[in-house]
Amino acid sequence: MTTPQKNLPRFLPTLTEVVRPVATGTETTPSPQTTTSPMPAAEALVERVMQRLTPTLETRLRAVVTALVQEQVSALEPYLWQEVDQALRQQVAEAVALELDALARR
Repeated sequence: MTTPQKNLPRFLPTLTEVVRPVATGTETTPSPQTTTSPMPAAEALVERVMQRLTPTLETRLRAVVTALVQEQVSALEPYLWQEVDQALRQQVAEAVALELDALARR
């Protein structure tokens, strides 16, 4: 069972019908804001801020990702060298065994 929060009213009003302005004989001129930008002012502001921040964010994101990748590669380096060393030793051992086998057959 949940208890209602104390700050909220018990009943919230809801919109039950769509209200449209009554058309009158006079035409209204649109405000300058609606004619210059189809977006509301808040959305236009967000868009301008994002355009300014995007280059900086991309640069910083690249730097952070590069640092993280370098860190991971450095952490994996000993394991990678171990795997390369093991694979190389195995290939050399197989090649030497094949050569010795070929020499023994002659």
